[in-house]
Formats: sequence, C-alpha cells, structure tokens
Amino acid sequence: MNTVASKRANQILIGVTILLFGLGVGLIYAAATTPWHTDSNAYFAGLDAIRSRLYADQMAPDFDSASDAFHTLQNQYRTPKWLYADMGYAAVAWGALLLVMAFFRSGGNAGLTTRSGLLIGLAVLAGIGLLFVGFLASGLQPLGRQQVPAWSDSFGIVLFGAVIATMIILPVAMALGMSPLFLRRRQPAALFSLRGRGWLTSGVVSAIYLIPLMGTAVLLLSIVDAGGWATSTSGVLLGWVLLNARAVWLGHDLQTDA
Repeated sequence: MNTVASKRANQILIGVTILLFGLGVGLIYAAATTPWHTDSNAYFAGLDAIRSRLYADQMAPDFDSASDAFHTLQNQYRTPKWLYADMGYAAVAWGALLLVMAFFRSGGNAGLTTRSGLLIGLAVLAGIGLLFVGFLASGLQPLGRQQVPAWSDSFGIVLFGAVIATMIILPVAMALGMSPLFLRRRQPAALFSLRGRGWLTSGVVSAIYLIPLMGTAVLLLSIVDAGGWATSTSGVLLGWVLLNARAVWLGHDLQTDA
C-alpha cells in the first residue's frame, strides 16, 4: 500500500472513530434520560405481588413460576434504556479499537496482516481478556439493572462458565493464530484472499478456520446484550487473529519472494 493510500485509510479510520465516539456518547445520554419502566408504579405493584405469592408458602416456594412471572413483568414494562446503554458502550469500545488500529498503522504497519508474533499474541490476550470481562458483565450488569429476580443465583453460574470458557478458548486461539508463524515462512496474503497459493489450499485452510470464525461472528452479534461492548470487541480481535493466520497459510514463501 502506497503512502498516500495509507494516509487516506488512516484518515478514514480516525473519521469513523470520531463518529463512533459521538454515537456512543449520544446513546449513553439517551439511556441516562430514559426511564427504567414504561409505568414504574404498575411494575413495582406487580413485583410486590410476585414476591407475596412466592413467600406465601414458606415450606415449598415455587421459584420457577416466580421467575417466569418476573421476566413476563420485565417484558411488559421494558423501555429501550438498556438497549441504548449497551449499544452506546459498544460504539465507544469499537471506536477505541479503531483508534488503536490507526495508531499501529501510523507506525508503519500499513496492511491488515502481519507476521509479528508479539502483535498476534497481544491481540489474542486482549481478545480473551475482553471476552472474560464481557462474560462477567453479562451477569453483573443485569443484577445492577434489576433485570434478574432477587432469589436467583445466576452470577455464580456465569462466573464459572466464564472461567471454563476462557481456559478453553485461550490455548485454541493461540494455537490457531500462532501456528502458521512457526510452521511456515510465508508472506501473508490479503486478509480476505479467496485463492492465495491455490484453490485447494484455500479450501482446506478455510474449512479449518470456518468454525472458529463463526464463533467470532456470534460474539459480534452480542453487541446488543449486556456486556456486549466487551464480547463484540473481543470478536473483532479474535476474528482478525484467525483471518490473519489464514492469510499466512495462503501466502507465498518468503524465499521465493526475495
């Protein structure tokens, strides 16, 4: 990529970053000024009724029915307050990620692919860290927003799941992202290259990375959920790591390019 095109690309990145920050601030402000419920009096009256029915039978309280009634009540009086908040946080997080990307590009990394093990390792660690934070936030934020019943013990399940998931995903992401750097001395192809060194190689490598990439796509869809600002940003980072590794596998040998 020539210098003029690289500068133009960085200008676009910075422009999109500013737009995302502005959008994020606007959405967060909208969330702050939107009420929690469409009718607070009716909501809390319904919540008191659910609690009264639940604890009326001290010997065998029906927590499942109470939880179903609680979520029905939530849906009945829900406002877009927390949707605005989650999308606002995500816009700011994505803007920050683009700002970091612009910084690295301005330092001479003009392309979207790299053979730098340090950069890839940092991206994996950052992605896994954001994923863990997102998992925790998906349990903590609904608690703070009173979106889960007081008698629920959902956060313990979320914490356990977050620890197990990150312990499994971290070595897999490292292996998939770093293996081509050690096994092949190749200049990376374009990030979204279709053919690379050949259709057969492209088909095999793409098939290997398809399922992990689908997993990162699922993380991107979490942008509208509690903690989605972290998990969706994690999806971008881990998705880039996987696409970069695929590009290295599809690249041409460094010796032949000399």
